Amino acid sequence: MHFKVRAAAKEDCKDISRMIMELAVYENMPDQVKTSHEDLERDGFSPNPFYECLIAEVPDEHKTKDGKGIGTGLMAKVAQVGFMFHCMADPNWNSSIYLPCSLVGVEKQCVRLQLSVLDWNKPSLDFYIAKGAEDLTAKEGWHFLRFHGQTLDTLAKEAPKD
Repeated sequence: MHFKVRAAAKEDCKDISRMIMELAVYENMPDQVKTSHEDLERDGFSPNPFYECLIAEVPDEHKTKDGKGIGTGLMAKVAQVGFMFHCMADPNWNSSIYLPCSLVGVEKQCVRLQLSVLDWNKPSLDFYIAKGAEDLTAKEGWHFLRFHGQTLDTLAKEAPKD
């Protein structure tokens, strides 16, 4: 099946939200999705967007009732260092969004493509490692840490006030 990759538009946010949820279901973590399509619209399509997004989509004749997107890549610049975050909805289409995301990242002078892959997701781990990704958990001992919910709120309360 043919598909095209293009820059996402505000109108794609419901489809992107659907794909994020599909990925979360695949990863057995649907309860951890807290981002709505309204959040995506605000954060990605405001005058100072937090992220950019690509979307891989099938032609209209293959569109399902849920949408025509089959993959999405979210990219953000953090602390003036280019960094890209990639998320996929359909594991069968990995390179449909992975390769264009890498091209856009290089063009925007990003220094790395950073991925989060669950330890049980061997097909994705094998795919990325075969393409040259380094498993920093194994190589350098890095751990991916997260503050969320109450722990994030508690941490924020410790920040100095103006």
